[in-house]
Amino acid sequence: MIRPTPLHLGLWVRMAVAGLLVGAAQLVVLALEFVVGGFVALFLLVALEDFLAFFFLVSLLFAGAFICWLGIAIVIRRYYPEQTLSDRIAHDGTANAVEAVGETLLSAEAIANWPKILGLLGGVALGTFVGFAFTEAVAWRSIVDPLSAAAAVGVLVVLAHVAWIAYSERTDDAAALRDIEGVVRVIDRPDEDLEERRTAVQRRVDRLAKQVDLPAPTVRLGVSSTPTAATVGYRAGSSTIVVSKGLLEAVDDRELDAVLAHELAHAKNRDAAVLTALSVPAASAAALIERYDFHPFVAVPCGMVILLVRWSVAVVTRYREYVADRGAVAITGDPAALASALEKLDSALEERPSNDLRKHRSTAAFSIVPPPWEEHRFFDRTRRFLHRRLFGTHPPTARRIERLRSQR
Repeated sequence: MIRPTPLHLGLWVRMAVAGLLVGAAQLVVLALEFVVGGFVALFLLVALEDFLAFFFLVSLLFAGAFICWLGIAIVIRRYYPEQTLSDRIAHDGTANAVEAVGETLLSAEAIANWPKILGLLGGVALGTFVGFAFTEAVAWRSIVDPLSAAAAVGVLVVLAHVAWIAYSERTDDAAALRDIEGVVRVIDRPDEDLEERRTAVQRRVDRLAKQVDLPAPTVRLGVSSTPTAATVGYRAGSSTIVVSKGLLEAVDDRELDAVLAHELAHAKNRDAAVLTALSVPAASAAALIERYDFHPFVAVPCGMVILLVRWSVAVVTRYREYVADRGAVAITGDPAALASALEKLDSALEERPSNDLRKHRSTAAFSIVPPPWEEHRFFDRTRRFLHRRLFGTHPPTARRIERLRSQR
């Protein structure tokens, strides 16, 4: 039984540093959630009576407007059952402009649901009135300290955020797989020829996985002509290797074994799980920015978190590509085959660039080689440095090839 090269000490050091930075970034995100949630709760508690009175009046106004609309709508539908409100206004552009609104307001379904709508508005009015009466009649501030209550709300918001992260961890794996399958255009019901080719690749993966005592990942084959290979999955046994038809046409049998061995090394080292885990704070920060409508108080620290996390992910994933290359060589014993495959894949992507890979930068991080660089008219060198050197998830392909060829 062949075992791939174990993870190098340098990778563990990088992982430790990146883990500390990402952990600190996640703490920043959670602290922001606590502060914002607590501040909003404190603001509402301080002016609770005014808010309840305001919502009570608003609900009464909506209920009154709804009753007026209901009476008008019933009369119009009674006398003009086949015509809309827009027909009564004009027979020109004005009618076209309000036709959709008229159809919605006077639809039989809208009129039939009047008890539910009126009940909802009445419930809101009654609830806010009872709340207002309670706060006015009871000295609730002597019982509930607004500052302590706001802190409790902040803690609940943080706990909800952590629960959301845990849920996302369980669903992001499937989402990443769907994205990559979309890039390589995997067909749910492939024809006989495509299924035969997929089965042949699966047999290769089974053979290579057996050499390293690893549960064989499932192979998915897409019809895209862009040469692509990627691995998704938190555990080796549940991993999926996605390859494109273009990859099979770009490499020979030895090179294909080397590419599949590289992907198996990723699965054995659980690189997809590491990449996803390290990316969690950035995803949380991005969601926080969107949730609070790009408010500077949230957007500035969250933007710094995203940059820090992206850099940490890049540092780790670039080095893990080298480790996966060494693992592939340990499995196949053929560094020249992997070097040749990388060279062919890089050249093929340059000749036939994939817009899908460029648009799906997050899924491109799982691929064996990065998408080709798209030249820009202005600041191209600076952009290339930022995207490829500072935040790039792959080391330069030429450097990987050079390392592999030095192992001969």
